[in-house]
Amino acid sequence: MLHRKGVAMVAACAALACTGIVRAGTADSDSGLLRPSFLDAPATAEATTAPASQPAAPPKPLMGLLDATGIGKPLDDAGISIGGFIEGGYTVSDHGDSASVPLAGRLYDTKNNRIVLDQVDLFIDRPVDYGKAATNHTFDIGGHAEMVFGWDSGLNHSSGLLDNPATLGVGTGTYRSRTSPENQFDVVQAYLDFALPVGSGLRIRAGKFVTLLGAETINPTTNPIYSRSILFSFAIPLTQTGVMGEYKLSDDFLVDLGITRGWNQTFKDNNGDPDILAELTWSPQESDFLKKWKVILNLSEGPQGTHDNSNWWTVFDTVITYTATDKLSLTLNADYGDIPHNPTIVGSEQYFGLAAYAAYALNKYATANVRGEYYVDDKGFTLGAAGHQTLSEVTVNCALKPFPDDNVGQNLVIRPEVRYDYSNKGFFRAGTHHDQLTFGIDAYFVF
Repeated sequence: MLHRKGVAMVAACAALACTGIVRAGTADSDSGLLRPSFLDAPATAEATTAPASQPAAPPKPLMGLLDATGIGKPLDDAGISIGGFIEGGYTVSDHGDSASVPLAGRLYDTKNNRIVLDQVDLFIDRPVDYGKAATNHTFDIGGHAEMVFGWDSGLNHSSGLLDNPATLGVGTGTYRSRTSPENQFDVVQAYLDFALPVGSGLRIRAGKFVTLLGAETINPTTNPIYSRSILFSFAIPLTQTGVMGEYKLSDDFLVDLGITRGWNQTFKDNNGDPDILAELTWSPQESDFLKKWKVILNLSEGPQGTHDNSNWWTVFDTVITYTATDKLSLTLNADYGDIPHNPTIVGSEQYFGLAAYAAYALNKYATANVRGEYYVDDKGFTLGAAGHQTLSEVTVNCALKPFPDDNVGQNLVIRPEVRYDYSNKGFFRAGTHHDQLTFGIDAYFVF
């Protein structure tokens, strides 16, 4: 049995390993998974190119292989890229080595003392530049299709698309449950983009896409830390299917607005009514200091309950990023949700939370990350525990790039972490303890 002392020893070894690299550079169960806890930031709206003074980044391994076979150039000429990643991880807690007790307070990394194939991702992408379309008075079409296989997929399914009976509003589905079989397929995104020469440029996106809400994503390569935040796991959706418009109001403001079928709904809709999804992004350009800031405001408004189109959920999501220096960045994510007439509880339900992040690039080999969170579930709707609950966590990790100068090796990242969770209720160890200490480590390779 691995107790708290054992976890601490493993964490210390990981810290020593991280320190060594820094110095070198400077000299099974569905329990708790059935709640509506809800991937991956959308593809960049406008195509960007590196400044002329900088050498072009080498192609990712898959595109490089396609280039070598002669297939890559026609794809490049058409603005099409193909790629993906593979990620696996391991998490162990201080409450013993039993894999039969899921780790509470998590969405993905619930398997204790088990090596897990988290995600194998493959995508094909053609972004559109709607600013260029507006300037040239032209029309352009693109899109994105993405398939994922692994443990995480069973927890990401949307209604009516490779789903299972645990998905909101689904009675029967492709899979037996969210955890059987352990590794499943999922279509994470499948949408078309249309660039229209309207004003400064308008992009229309139609199909299934990841939610706009949140500081973290389904895609692990865009997150600083292996284990997902409480806010990602409990406060927001994962994917939405609908039609969205994006328009650049000015150099400072970007707006997204549209309707979707609801949280994690695709070919089926649990209540038949759409919801509203909106985002306002402020990236001030007036001075060098203001350029360090970015503020994103999100709103999700609409009926989300199964067979209930009168109870409108309201969720406000805010992400504020401050890039202090080329080495240090700070991020704050805040969420507030209101379910006014939830039938499973008496009266209304509110939840809210804060997540703060700090990232510091130690050198080209290592970046240190810290995350702290505080989450309040007023009546236990999102956490599945009876009554008022507060949940908090602190996570420290080190993202390691063992081969930063190699064209292929630079795509490998290893992330050891130590995380401590605390609840005012007996939430951990099958509801018997107030806290939980875990050590986790994952590795991913982008291809």
